[in-house]
Amino acid sequence: MTRDGQASRRPAFAVPLLLVVLLAACLAAPARAADGPGGNGLPRAGDLTGTPTALQNVPPEISAVADGELIGYRMPGIRGGQVDATAMLFVPTGAPPPGGWPLLVWGHGTVGWAPECAPSVQLQQRGVWADGPNAALFAAVLGMRIAIVAPDYEGLGYLDRGVVEGHGYYHLSSEGQSMIYAAVAAQRYLGARLSGQWVPAGWSEGGFAALAAASYAEEASQVDPALDYRGTITLAPVPDVPAMNQVLWREIRAAAGSGREPTAHQIDQLVFANAETIYFTRTQQLAGYGIDPGQVYGPNMLRIYRDNSRACLTDLNRLVRQDILNYLRDDPAHRLDTYPGVRGDAPNALPENQRFYAENQGRLENSTLPGSILWLYGTDDITSPAAVTYATVNKMLINGNDINLGVLEGAGHYDVPVDGLPLIEARLRQLFV
Repeated sequence: MTRDGQASRRPAFAVPLLLVVLLAACLAAPARAADGPGGNGLPRAGDLTGTPTALQNVPPEISAVADGELIGYRMPGIRGGQVDATAMLFVPTGAPPPGGWPLLVWGHGTVGWAPECAPSVQLQQRGVWADGPNAALFAAVLGMRIAIVAPDYEGLGYLDRGVVEGHGYYHLSSEGQSMIYAAVAAQRYLGARLSGQWVPAGWSEGGFAALAAASYAEEASQVDPALDYRGTITLAPVPDVPAMNQVLWREIRAAAGSGREPTAHQIDQLVFANAETIYFTRTQQLAGYGIDPGQVYGPNMLRIYRDNSRACLTDLNRLVRQDILNYLRDDPAHRLDTYPGVRGDAPNALPENQRFYAENQGRLENSTLPGSILWLYGTDDITSPAAVTYATVNKMLINGNDINLGVLEGAGHYDVPVDGLPLIEARLRQLFV
């Protein structure tokens, strides 16, 4: 979940404060036997599909230190069975070290819901690096002689590589298995060139995907015993979305009640509160949750939902922002909290919304994940309010998770991967010994 276009309010320097560290005996997640049909000759989950092809339009800071390929692989689908997925694979230039490269499995931030929004598709077809500020992070990690596989996630990717529309936005098994089977595919493809050690990491939506991958880490090692899970890194994840919605709408109502003309920041908050909700609703309907869009959206956003839900995030945010501005200009009595979009935080009470969050994000945040977790949070990140972040981390600590919370003073959502890079590099050196 990202706020495209959020202004970066960078301080002169960001102060990382490593807060509580709780060392606990971490229980592995329950095994989920999902390794495809296997013996009947059909591809197994994690098997490569098609032929890897060289990536084009790779940002120069990455191409200077790595070779990139697009790979296809099989994974369990959100609606059962096996589906095709795609990922970008980057390996450091030159020969691997003795024992092979370790592997970072990277979860990207929100890009959209339709297949063409996938980072690999946007990179190849439009020359656009769609994953926020993370090209510099990739270059730094690859410079450490660590390979990276970056799944597009289920339902995002090339139709001609077999990808079928249907992205599991914040869906636990869809995003978790997109990550782990990308690791399996990379291991099967590169073989001895990889060491087997792997770490899931990600930013924003990818922060959720990284934690989801940790919950499926045991499945990855069952499918390919060469894989050795080492721990997780999650950057600016958006925890407890219903609680975040309550905080966000409280601020929107306060801004509307002030009687003053809304600031650009306040309009950005309303855009964020409306646009990405579309991706949640599409996923809920795909996964069999009986959500009624008419109970979630007022007339303006219901029209956008019906006509523009395939729009990628940048285009969707632009469309929603313009609709909000037009609405505010039409009548001086119109306010932020009367915009006929998402019906405030009232949809939190819808039973199917509650079930979706309980079975996915709620299940994850109430579990005990294996290994250690580095969680980086920026104090100026409005997508992850401080009260919600701290409450979620505390709950997970109480549940026995081993979390290092790094707080980056003055860092916004898009700043966290940049300001937190020294902490990320230090943690990777600890994990990949």
